[in-house]
Amino acid sequence: MRGKSLAIAATVVAALALPATAPGHPFTTTGHSLFSGEMPTIGFDVGASDVFMRSYYQGGSPPTEYETDDMRFLGFSPRPAPTLGQANSDIAFQGKMAIQGTFQGFRFIDIRNPSNPREIFAFEDCNGEGGQGDIVVYGDVLTRSWDAPAQAGRTCDGKPVPPGWEGLHVFDISDLENPELVAEVRTRCGSHTATGVPDPRNKRLLVYNTPSYSAGNCPNEPLGAAGIQVVEVPLRSPESSRALQFEDAAPNIRCHDTGVILGKILRAACAGGDGIAVWTMDPREGGSLQDPKLEYVRDMRNTGVPDFKVGHSAAWSNDGETLIIGHEPDGGVRARCQPTGTVFADPTANYQVQTDPMKSFFFLDSDTGATKATWTLPRDQTKFENCTLHNYNVVPTKKRDVLVQGSYQSGLGVLDFTNLNRIREVAYADPIPLSETVDPVTNRPTHLGGDWSTHWYNGTVYQSDISRGFLSWRHTDDTFRGATNLSRLNPQTQEYTNSKGRGDDDDDDD
Repeated sequence: MRGKSLAIAATVVAALALPATAPGHPFTTTGHSLFSGEMPTIGFDVGASDVFMRSYYQGGSPPTEYETDDMRFLGFSPRPAPTLGQANSDIAFQGKMAIQGTFQGFRFIDIRNPSNPREIFAFEDCNGEGGQGDIVVYGDVLTRSWDAPAQAGRTCDGKPVPPGWEGLHVFDISDLENPELVAEVRTRCGSHTATGVPDPRNKRLLVYNTPSYSAGNCPNEPLGAAGIQVVEVPLRSPESSRALQFEDAAPNIRCHDTGVILGKILRAACAGGDGIAVWTMDPREGGSLQDPKLEYVRDMRNTGVPDFKVGHSAAWSNDGETLIIGHEPDGGVRARCQPTGTVFADPTANYQVQTDPMKSFFFLDSDTGATKATWTLPRDQTKFENCTLHNYNVVPTKKRDVLVQGSYQSGLGVLDFTNLNRIREVAYADPIPLSETVDPVTNRPTHLGGDWSTHWYNGTVYQSDISRGFLSWRHTDDTFRGATNLSRLNPQTQEYTNSKGRGDDDDDDD
């Protein structure tokens, strides 16, 4: 076991404060380092710091470096990340605990009081090469992704990682202050992201592992591995975890953040590369949890969305009839939420002009992949803000379809897509840019960061901020009314089916 607790730094908190009258997106500060862990100091009045800190740690008004609408700031658990190799990534939830993935490990956060999230323990000894550390939790088992072949001398939980190894690490977390690495599962082309697929009937957790599709991270397969690798984690003996078969998609569909819906729907979908791939796990359709059957592939570029760039995440409506996908043009490190028509003046970019699809969600017919609707981010961002629609989840309600999303420096948003003819953003919290500078050669933002992921969990909206830590928010309208509380939530996994037309499913076994 290797770990440490991270102390709250008053100097970092002070750097976050702005006068209440500050306009949206002002720029006055330079000089902060990449992933500084701080927001810029903009017109900060030192005399206000005590009042600001009290509201920041105990809830109250939104922090004034955000422009908000129908979102109330609740609380903050800091984890400053001074470098990209220390960044905060995705979040999973179980009971009254959040687990925040990091590029170095993960940390457990007590969320019994959402206004005062409190770190229980930070595990900081599993740093890989380019590994964002995606996590899956199920009972006393936690898996963590390691992306790209390990260099000599690397360790995880104090144990050597063989040179060239990449895949999933499996931890026993029965003692939250002493997580123990119990298995190392090598996978094809490593583990860029991972999705949990509980199989309580067989007393195991399945993980749909999505490999790297970077040629540098997968040197033996220049185009990367196109599909998902199934990994088995026996709950009674997680040390015997193993990789099962690889489920192929089309070569141009390089899966990323596979979305799974269980209950009565039993489908999986990945967005990546040029489009989407959809599998069924329903035995009546020839699939199973362990061996999903590929139903169809859709190349988004060649079927009505010419500006579709790079597929990213996938999620499902509550009845499973609509598939929602986003994408990540230029890898999420560039300003791709600028006003439509903006010329980027970036000689290293794959795309030179801002289009609507670069900053849009696509709502597809889950049976065919046909586009039913799109939604485009209505709040234009600046050239200083890395931004794409990134990680999100759907709130488990029976009367509405509501999506909660995070998109780097455009912050977080809440979409009501119950009526696909009138998709509305009903709330948002949009931070000011981390700086007002761009690289003079590439014209890319020099300060990267923002909201890696945002998820609804049992009435509260939680945000993983790349460079600062873990934030909680309350939506002040009644959009979430009637939502089903969950015992667990993993990124991209919908263990429930709340359906108006197909009947309800209450299977949520632990």
